[in-house]
Amino acid sequence: MSNVLKTGFLLGLGAAVSSKEKVDKYVDELLVKGKVTPKEADELYHSLLQKGEETEEEWHRRTKERMQETMEELNLFTREEYNELKGRIDDLEKRLAKFENQDSE
Repeated sequence: MSNVLKTGFLLGLGAAVSSKEKVDKYVDELLVKGKVTPKEADELYHSLLQKGEETEEEWHRRTKERMQETMEELNLFTREEYNELKGRIDDLEKRLAKFENQDSE
């Protein structure tokens, strides 16, 4: 499971870097051709990057939802659920030990 998450993260990171480079190149070409002013190029650049970030956030959200659905389908549990159950077991073991100590006295 860890490899899947790592691969997904690296894929997203690679896409972000690649997209930023493409945006840089596209805006530079428009500027060189005189189709936009430097101010317009700057605004376009920031607008495209913002759209890219929004798309990346949406992709991340959907990926997380799919991972949670997959975990449920496979009957897997989260670390949080594991820690909660472990805490409950630890508490029960302590209570049982106290009860056993009272009986031996």
